[in-house]
Amino acid sequence: AMAHFKSATGMTDKMAALSVLASMDGEGATARDEALKQFFDDADGDALVLNKWFMTQAMADLPDVLDRVKELTNHPDFTIKNPNRLRSLVSAFTGNSAAFHDEEGAGYEFIGSILAQVDQINPQISSRMAGCLIQWRRYDEKRGNLMKAQLEKLASSKLSDDLFEVVSRGLKN
Repeated sequence: AMAHFKSATGMTDKMAALSVLASMDGEGATARDEALKQFFDDADGDALVLNKWFMTQAMADLPDVLDRVKELTNHPDFTIKNPNRLRSLVSAFTGNSAAFHDEEGAGYEFIGSILAQVDQINPQISSRMAGCLIQWRRYDEKRGNLMKAQLEKLASSKLSDDLFEVVSRGLKN
């Protein structure tokens, strides 16, 4: 994968290799970290390319991906005020089923916390992102209850009309 990454001449090939490398752990961790750094450096501040860099890491199949995503929320090039950047990291993470739907509910707690923050800045984005929690009835009882608990926590706070509508719909019987 690293050879493919280094020899790639186009974004599609480079992204394919980076996606594989991003999920490498153990012996492959050095190659992963080198490729992620190289991709970031090559992006040279290009917003669209950086969005791919964030998204690839959020979708990685790693046991500590949530911790990595949390770290990335503190990255100098990340801001919750930028909807595309927010989606590239946080919404992408909610699409990482194994990590987001962890049995302990840490992914749900993370998204609940982010939704509360984003709602103060951009209610349209927070309401759209809340969709990942409102389908709680489709999951096993433990996960469903953890998702529902995040909706209830959000409902007990001051929400924008947009997010309130989505959360209320999610909690409606």
